[in-house]
Amino acid sequence: MDSVLETDFVTVFPEMTLGQLVQVISASKRNIFPVIDNEGHLRGILLLDEVRNIMFQPRLYKRFTVEQLMTSPPAVLRYDLPMEKVMETFEDTGAWNLPVVDEERRYLGFVSKSKIFNSYRHVLVHFSEE
Repeated sequence: MDSVLETDFVTVFPEMTLGQLVQVISASKRNIFPVIDNEGHLRGILLLDEVRNIMFQPRLYKRFTVEQLMTSPPAVLRYDLPMEKVMETFEDTGAWNLPVVDEERRYLGFVSKSKIFNSYRHVLVHFSEE
């Protein structure tokens, strides 16, 4: 999991307003935002596509909070899950990115299906050269 865990996602909090979220989005290079509580536990995710239609309407900036806009991820991966189970979860959900948590459900990062495939491809190339 260490080799495929991506930790450069910007976290947001449920009580943040849409206006605050827009500021975070403008400074981020990602389109998924993990929603965490004050103890770092994963509460949900926020997808840029889900707020794109309202994020350019300043009159709504104080009306909505992240908690109202967030969704549940298709699955949540535990950090200690074997890679074959991780791949099964990707197949079962059809997702391309899934959040990773520790045993206490504290957010650690995301794993992307494409990053796993690239890692496997690298290993296969290494073995085929031997």
